[in-house]
Amino acid sequence: MKGFSYVSTQLKKSLSEALTIFYPLGGRRGDYFSIDCNDEGAIYMEASVNMSMEEFLNPPQLEFLNQLLPCEPNKCHPYQEVLPQLLVQVNLFQCGGIAIGLCNLHTLLDAYSCSLFLKTWFAICKGSKEEISWPDFFSTSYFFPPRNTLGVRAGMLNINKDSNVEAKCTTRRFLFDSKIINELKAMSTSDDTKPTRYQIVSSFICKHMIVACLNESCDKTRPVVALHVVDMRKRMGEPFSKGSIGNLLWPALVLLEDVDKNTDVRDLVRVLEKELGKLTKELFLKVQNDPDFLWSDECAQLMLEGIAMQNTITFVFTSWANMGFNKVDFGYGKPLWLAQRGGTKETIPNTVVLMETKEGIDAWVTMEEKHITILENDMSFLQIALLNPSVSINNIINKIEEM
Repeated sequence: MKGFSYVSTQLKKSLSEALTIFYPLGGRRGDYFSIDCNDEGAIYMEASVNMSMEEFLNPPQLEFLNQLLPCEPNKCHPYQEVLPQLLVQVNLFQCGGIAIGLCNLHTLLDAYSCSLFLKTWFAICKGSKEEISWPDFFSTSYFFPPRNTLGVRAGMLNINKDSNVEAKCTTRRFLFDSKIINELKAMSTSDDTKPTRYQIVSSFICKHMIVACLNESCDKTRPVVALHVVDMRKRMGEPFSKGSIGNLLWPALVLLEDVDKNTDVRDLVRVLEKELGKLTKELFLKVQNDPDFLWSDECAQLMLEGIAMQNTITFVFTSWANMGFNKVDFGYGKPLWLAQRGGTKETIPNTVVLMETKEGIDAWVTMEEKHITILENDMSFLQIALLNPSVSINNIINKIEEM
């Protein structure tokens, strides 16, 4: 294996080159909506991990995951705080393995945009510039120019706006094996319903999260909403290029009524499939072409305007699957494991990130401590979801020896 100093030099040098291509990332955020492209650069740091990867991954020590990151993830910051767009931490394990931790603001990059940046950075690092994913910063702002949302009807864009945004939360990882997912999918498939793996897994998790949250609640009449973050690129196709950069996201809001431990997950799958089916290319063309759409009854209905002010319980789901994170390679092979975040901290509760793995789908679930404790002791949940299983390290050892 080449020395770590060589690897570090290559990573830093290629990061600088990648930032000249993704130039806004070298600037600073001055508010929620603008970036000062002042070329101050990204934050880069290195750390030594006082254990081997084998120790760290058997099973993954989630309480230490955030120490591999350059800052505390998923934090809310004051409106006008000046912040870097990108922070990187390169971690060297005792065995010689390397973990790269990355945090970025959502001002410009959604998950898809972040994957394009990583592909470009790593392509430069390993000397494969033909693999660079050239960014397109202009098509998104052209088709969806900035609009003044002042005066939008009360409640339309304000689900749960009066609740405390952050709470003391813990993140847990659950693995859904591909065989189990396929069995659940077969059970939910019919002539009228052909759900995706995402719809199956997110509906199953959502049911059990709702049961966990309502277990101690005296007011079980509070409206429950599942918010699914939808990538508009996949729904629209053209006019967007493969390199379209920006937050091309739309919230799919699903009202879930009378959910309890006896609810059939297939019913939740059907509701989700129906609501996601409303998010068509035609709808997004209306958003693009009609400056009054955000004020329309149609948009109000999609945003559940009628219940937005009723002290809702909101669950947020997003997927990082099929975005290429598991294929990025800075010259030493594809990632052997992908992680999201861990630990106990003040952050936004009731969020789920789904990530593809060789075994199936990892679900990174963040809830308040009292609720996550109920979930991880729910035997009907654990019959399907494996709580933080060990990561196979044979490939890791072989790869390190080859270096």
